[in-house]
Amino acid sequence: MRVLPLKQLPMPYIIGCDIGTTNVKSVAFDTVSGTILASHSESYEMQHPRPDWSEQDPEEIFQAVCKTLKKVTAKCKDQGGPVGICFSAAMHGVLALDKDGKQLTNLIIWADNRSADVATRLRASQVGKKIYHNNGTPIHAMAPVCKLLWMKKNEPDVYRKTSKFVGVKEYIVYRLTGEFVVDYSIASATGMFNIRELRWDDYTLKKLGLKVEKLPEAVSPYHIVKLPGDNPAKLPEGTPLIMGASDGCLANLGSGAIRNGSMAVTIGTSAAVRICSAKPFSDPLMQTFCYVLDEKTYIVGGPSNNGAVIFEWFMNTFFPKESYDAVFKEAQGVKPGAEGLLFYPYLLGERAPLWSSSVRGGFSGLDITHTRAHFARAVMEGILLNLYSIAKILMEMQEIDTIYANGGFARSATWVQMLSDVFGKTVKLNETVETGAVGAAMVGLKALGVVKDFSELTAFTQVGQAFTPHKDIHEQYDALAGKFRKGARLMMAHAV
Repeated sequence: MRVLPLKQLPMPYIIGCDIGTTNVKSVAFDTVSGTILASHSESYEMQHPRPDWSEQDPEEIFQAVCKTLKKVTAKCKDQGGPVGICFSAAMHGVLALDKDGKQLTNLIIWADNRSADVATRLRASQVGKKIYHNNGTPIHAMAPVCKLLWMKKNEPDVYRKTSKFVGVKEYIVYRLTGEFVVDYSIASATGMFNIRELRWDDYTLKKLGLKVEKLPEAVSPYHIVKLPGDNPAKLPEGTPLIMGASDGCLANLGSGAIRNGSMAVTIGTSAAVRICSAKPFSDPLMQTFCYVLDEKTYIVGGPSNNGAVIFEWFMNTFFPKESYDAVFKEAQGVKPGAEGLLFYPYLLGERAPLWSSSVRGGFSGLDITHTRAHFARAVMEGILLNLYSIAKILMEMQEIDTIYANGGFARSATWVQMLSDVFGKTVKLNETVETGAVGAAMVGLKALGVVKDFSELTAFTQVGQAFTPHKDIHEQYDALAGKFRKGARLMMAHAV
């Protein structure tokens, strides 16, 4: 396909569509400056039909995607149509479809824990270790490989009748184009895709008794599918749909943490720490993930269940009538280390670095001198110390000089400075929180040939405020981190 130079393109904007756990947001970016021209978001619900089950209605998500695309293109009608639409999406979802493309199940999302027992047994086995080292996804209930093993045992009729197992992005692309394709990063997050061979893993599929024909074709994130004229979103015929990648991989790209020596830390409801690597990596202790962005780029890191949602729980439970800023200010008045009060944030089980659905959290070191301000600071520090335990693993791979931070926590300067002090690194805040949509737009522009390299798109990854660490405070936190890791192991010992 011949691609016109940018100055000849009749359509001056690209849409990054970020399909998250609770909402989808489509954002139109100027193709040169990266300026946001328009955006629209639609939310949807999570369902919990049984304990430990977390599902969503894929049709509801599909309609939300279509609505956001229609709204954004309508807002940009004076600029013409988009040069393309590129997707970012949440990982680890499983949706079973029949031979006519109709759903046999709801979308089983990353937060679903029905396969926890399956995951625990598999993780302890040699088979589980080989699956992890082949595919890069830690063995945990979040992983589709564990979800499918659970389904094969507990819902054998559904497993047998399924024609395609897909995630949310693959379902949306199918509904828009009729094609079943999946990008490398979403595929590698299933635990069934060989990150070195860039294809579905023969060993894993054999253990699942799963034919490769039941999975979408794995393609590059730069893969383009043209929209047919009768598409449900009522977008112009021939509009290029670029596959894009997972939200985690694209958050790194969209934040600017794509070069060696940079790290992305995202603390929203959940949290994650990620770096970029030119080579695939699997941790001997199976603590980290390794997802494929493209043939030369791998995103290595660890996700946490326990991000800002834990501080939200703390506020709602103990200070429901007070503002976050007031409590942050109180916490700021307490010395680093909360004078011996240590918090383990595992209220929702944990993924990295523990990978246990049953571990739970708590406080240690409590004495009669501690006040509510100590508890607030301890909760903030505990969330960061857990992420630091993930980061320490990654820092053994490469020297880190800069952290790019984003997520809801970044609204608190106190908390961001604490992040800088805990990690001992300069922290830069991204000017936009839409790093997934930004990353999708960047992939789309490269796929379309508008740019040859992401280094040409620095306008898309502008940063604002920077925070520098206090050396003496970091030394205190680094010592405290050792105590934290020992306590986390005790929490694991008590997990049931």
